[in-house]
Amino acid sequence: MPSWLKEGRGSLCGANVSLLLREMGITKPLLVAGERTKNVFFARTGMRLPVFDAFHPNPDLQDCVAGAALYQEKDCDGLISVGGGSAMDTAKGIKALLMTDIAHVRANQLPPEGNVPHLAIPGTAGTGAETTAVAVLYEDGQKLSVDHPALLPDGVLLDGSLLDTLPEYHRKSCAMDALAQGIESWWAKKATPGSRIHAERAIRGVLDNLTAYMQGDRKAQDEMLHAAYESGVAILTTRTTAAHAMSYQITKKLGAAHGHACMLTLPHLWAHLAVQAEYQPMLTELSRLLGGEKPMDGAILLKGLLAVLELDKIPMPDDATLDMLAASVNPERLGNHPEALTTAQLRAIYVQAFTPMTDTERVEAIAAWEQYGK
Repeated sequence: MPSWLKEGRGSLCGANVSLLLREMGITKPLLVAGERTKNVFFARTGMRLPVFDAFHPNPDLQDCVAGAALYQEKDCDGLISVGGGSAMDTAKGIKALLMTDIAHVRANQLPPEGNVPHLAIPGTAGTGAETTAVAVLYEDGQKLSVDHPALLPDGVLLDGSLLDTLPEYHRKSCAMDALAQGIESWWAKKATPGSRIHAERAIRGVLDNLTAYMQGDRKAQDEMLHAAYESGVAILTTRTTAAHAMSYQITKKLGAAHGHACMLTLPHLWAHLAVQAEYQPMLTELSRLLGGEKPMDGAILLKGLLAVLELDKIPMPDDATLDMLAASVNPERLGNHPEALTTAQLRAIYVQAFTPMTDTERVEAIAAWEQYGK
């Protein structure tokens, strides 16, 4: 986990940021942030810093090349990232390029340590990127995951007030990302007793606070931001599984935001496991975290959650797109999923994810979600 953590509504202020920077040994940071979040940062802290904001929503490796060049031009000695996963992943990519050349970054071959301290300040509650050592970048349209312990941010500042103006769809999608990470971490092959503690905190944190969070409740925003942080701590140990592996091309080709794309397939991956006897004890335990009793109960609740959030309906792609989706899934990421999945099985799960529930299924699923916590 990061070495420094400051948490609390209103914690993004000049005094706190200055203290964290001093403790981390940073005297001249480069701020990596989008237009909205950089303005919020400057207004809250009163600081004036060099800024890199020329990155894409899905950061390109060349964005990071430009950021690293600006870092060196301005003679910086550390990084501050403010925003969602895009800003934090861009900062991690910049750090990687300051540690070694681009060929070694592409090959995921970084030195053991890098003298580029990084303070991460999330502006969304979902990715948990502030506490992971992975930078998800793109080059020539292909996803490049740079995964190295040196990319773990050194410090984190969590301020729920940064979520006050987050658009509704982003609230929904980011919450689904944190929930998916919690569930995937819990059932991952690499799960440990310790990682499951963090995964459970993430799952309960999202589910317990989601309704109030969507209504703009400030306490719920603080709790949701912490749940996302816990989901990141969990996947730092375990990494993600099939739902994340299947999500990237849904986002790229069909336009669904990342967390939305993850949750579209997750209930169907759950159902695929639930009919197999060897996974039923595990899924019974996991279902109980979601208020159920039987192996399939968690999947039904997740479908109801998607329906209530109006995230359950994406038009069925044509056959060629379905074939492409199934063929594009990274086998390495699938290796952490509880069961091995063939391309044909992946395609079938995509079809299920895009098939609307029947009226009866929809009523049952919504009732399961509405019963949660009662």
